[in-house]
Amino acid sequence: MISSVLVLAGCTPTTLPEFEASQTDRDIILDASAQDIDADSTRFIGEVEGADLYLARGTNNSLCLIQIRDEEWEQMGCGAGLGVGSTLESGTRIEAGTFKFPDNEVGEGKRTPLSDSVTVIYFP
Repeated sequence: MISSVLVLAGCTPTTLPEFEASQTDRDIILDASAQDIDADSTRFIGEVEGADLYLARGTNNSLCLIQIRDEEWEQMGCGAGLGVGSTLESGTRIEAGTFKFPDNEVGEGKRTPLSDSVTVIYFP
């Protein structure tokens, strides 16, 4: 699946509500320690178009959005600070943290919250 990841740079890292909760078994991603993320920070957010979405902290204090499909890493994008966005092949967009797609790129899309910090934009 081809998709794109956009990052928002220049934000001051603090935290997101998802990271305030303790990590559960559902939050753990196999092989997370082999990636440039803090394996103890992975948090399951929900499912979009058959892929499991996770948030994690990058090793360089970034926010990462991870897509896992059929227990395989499909995509990971990280943004400096607290924001990252992703566009799936279908056109569905995902905003995480402080990242927001410009209104002219959203158009008729409908923003639907997936968690406190993640929004999915579906298009008719």
